[in-house]
Amino acid sequence: MRVLSLLYCYPPLLVPASICYAKLMAGLRAAGVEIEIVTIDPEFFDSPAVIPHDETLAAALDHDIVNHVIKSPELSFLVRTVKRLDPDRRWSYRWLEPRKREWTFAAMRALRKLDLSRFDLILSCSQPHANHLLGLEMQRRSGLPWVAYFSDPWTDSPYARYPSEKIRQYNRALEDSVLAAADLVLFTCEEMRQFVVDSHPAWSGEKSGVLPHAFVPRWYGSDAMPRERLANTPFRLLHTGSFYGPRTPLPLIESLERVAAEVELAGKIRIDSYGGMDPAYGQRIERAGLAEVFAVHDFVPYLSSLSLMRDHDGLLLIDAPLKSTAESIFLPSKLIDYLGSGRPVVAVTPARGATARVVRETGGIVCPLEEPQRLDGLLRELASGGGLQASSQSAAVGSYDFRQVGDSLAREMQGLLAQPH
Repeated sequence: MRVLSLLYCYPPLLVPASICYAKLMAGLRAAGVEIEIVTIDPEFFDSPAVIPHDETLAAALDHDIVNHVIKSPELSFLVRTVKRLDPDRRWSYRWLEPRKREWTFAAMRALRKLDLSRFDLILSCSQPHANHLLGLEMQRRSGLPWVAYFSDPWTDSPYARYPSEKIRQYNRALEDSVLAAADLVLFTCEEMRQFVVDSHPAWSGEKSGVLPHAFVPRWYGSDAMPRERLANTPFRLLHTGSFYGPRTPLPLIESLERVAAEVELAGKIRIDSYGGMDPAYGQRIERAGLAEVFAVHDFVPYLSSLSLMRDHDGLLLIDAPLKSTAESIFLPSKLIDYLGSGRPVVAVTPARGATARVVRETGGIVCPLEEPQRLDGLLRELASGGGLQASSQSAAVGSYDFRQVGDSLAREMQGLLAQPH
């Protein structure tokens, strides 16, 4: 089976989507699937923040995957001028919506030159959702089965922002076209799948399923087991990744402030956070006298972050509070990386939702955002010399191994190929 994968992001770009896609492609290759991918040239990637390149991760990837690298126009003078002159997309929305739409036009020119007859199936992955428009067009041109894989909801995401209701409706119409035409629609967790089904009454969700994020065991390093905690040393918690938008370190900082008013934390607990954070939070940590307890570091290469996980006593995940849904519908890829390390996981997350469910299923600790006293109690226990137990739910953790995830997707694809088209 040969698959054409429409990805946009891919290493060496150090963004969550490119890491997720690298693991997914590794899983498909392990399942014996031949792959060609379509990605952006990293030098033509436009982002409001500086995005580092991770050459060590790129070097660890399968090198027998054919990569059609596209020079996107998103950094061009024309596109930047249009965005500046029409920030609300009043007349340019058909070229710029959904986000990264401009890249699809360059990608389509390259795809028209490919011999699509050598492929058995099309796979499109989001983010960005514009990739699914490429999948839709490729399906129309080739008649091949098409799998659309969503890592986030599209127009109904609780964090989606549109300049106007007209543009939201335009995105909604595109999304409806994708959901109706795709032969299989996959989501990273059941909570997200059900949310999208409920948000689209005209779409039954019958041809939908779940494909979770994955971890790659060999990427954590050569050590067979994580290190043991040394006596008379602080309990070391690790957080990796950026805080942005509604996901902030504030629940942790506030909890540390409350507990520090009662017990001494310096020398008892050490929290290291690697990634981006608003400087205002760092200043608050300093003012609270918590600099020895909560240390903020710059980004590290992805494989280095996996190695750091094995070198800490516990791993900390902090989710955003619920905004407009009854439960959290997002499954963070970072959580799955945490599970692959074999270290105990503490999730500060809504009590209901994908993160809380997976953490509980795999033997971790959930400190609900709605019950801040739970995190306070855990920090007090750790400061008094307590510890965390590593998960013993090996079967539950193993279901996120890249080989199992790749096998699952390959079976879904084989099922589609067995159907008449």
